[in-house]
Amino acid sequence: MKQPNKNSKHRSIGKWLFNEIELNDKLLFDKFMKESECPATVWSSNFAYLWASSQSRNRKTVWKIIDGMLVPFFYNVKHQYLSLVCLPFGKGNAEHVVTVLYKCMVYCYELNKLTGNQIYSRVRTINEAQMQFLQSSKKFNQYFDPKKLMGIERHYSIQKLINLAGKEFAYVRRKINKFHRKYPQAIIRKYAADTDYQKLVKFNRNWTNNHDKSLFDGTYFKEILKYPDELDHTVIVVEIDNQIVGMTSGGCLPTGQSWSCLRKGDQKVEGLSELLLCELVKECYKVNSSIEYMNDGSDLGEKGLRFFKERFRPELNLNRYRVYLKNFNYR
Repeated sequence: MKQPNKNSKHRSIGKWLFNEIELNDKLLFDKFMKESECPATVWSSNFAYLWASSQSRNRKTVWKIIDGMLVPFFYNVKHQYLSLVCLPFGKGNAEHVVTVLYKCMVYCYELNKLTGNQIYSRVRTINEAQMQFLQSSKKFNQYFDPKKLMGIERHYSIQKLINLAGKEFAYVRRKINKFHRKYPQAIIRKYAADTDYQKLVKFNRNWTNNHDKSLFDGTYFKEILKYPDELDHTVIVVEIDNQIVGMTSGGCLPTGQSWSCLRKGDQKVEGLSELLLCELVKECYKVNSSIEYMNDGSDLGEKGLRFFKERFRPELNLNRYRVYLKNFNYR
């Protein structure tokens, strides 16, 4: 495959020429993700997140084909430093992935050292399943130094959240049933970008004013809602008395699994958060009934969020790591 892709904007960063991510790169990313032998399961490796995050003025997602693998990077425009977002996508056993990873991280280190604004080279996030894959190569421990991050990445069973059967899901069932009893007039429907966009922007502004200002989805919330079809992204809204009280988004992935991207609701509406997650699960199942899991991202080590996610009895609880070059400076 020739590199760079003719449909992409080019950006020279140091000696390498990169492609700046664009919407029409999605099919290429999907192809490489499907071919990956390493589990392409990290929440932040999904195309919608990578593309939408790149709409920031200060940070761009760029990518390059290295030895047959597609490698996504984050480039900090203001401070001119480069890091890997996630592991490379594409065909390759652990030895090959580790070799490509090392080549890219050495380049990042040399560039960052030259600009002087970052003293280390890193992969922003990998999860436990990926760590096990990488450690099957003896070179991994020779080259890299992983550091555990706060929070656990949660993957739920699609079938179990559709059925909500048994004592283990009694709490979730009660919450959702209470919502339906209290708000029989509630409307649960698909998002329509042409009529709902401004409503959701306003809803998100009000929601943000009442929540932790450290939440970091401000960059990509609006962008994902502008182009849900191009991103193969499902967005669901809940209305009560003609007012939007909650929304969620996510969808099916080229890996054959699914993810939950955004979820926001009025905290005064009991059972809404539980309803939103289960409705998204149902929509993903309608699209692909063979999906086993939904990745709901990390609980970030926050007690309340951890409690909420554990109520859905995650099947996979994966530790997260940040990976640095060994024997290089890092923080």
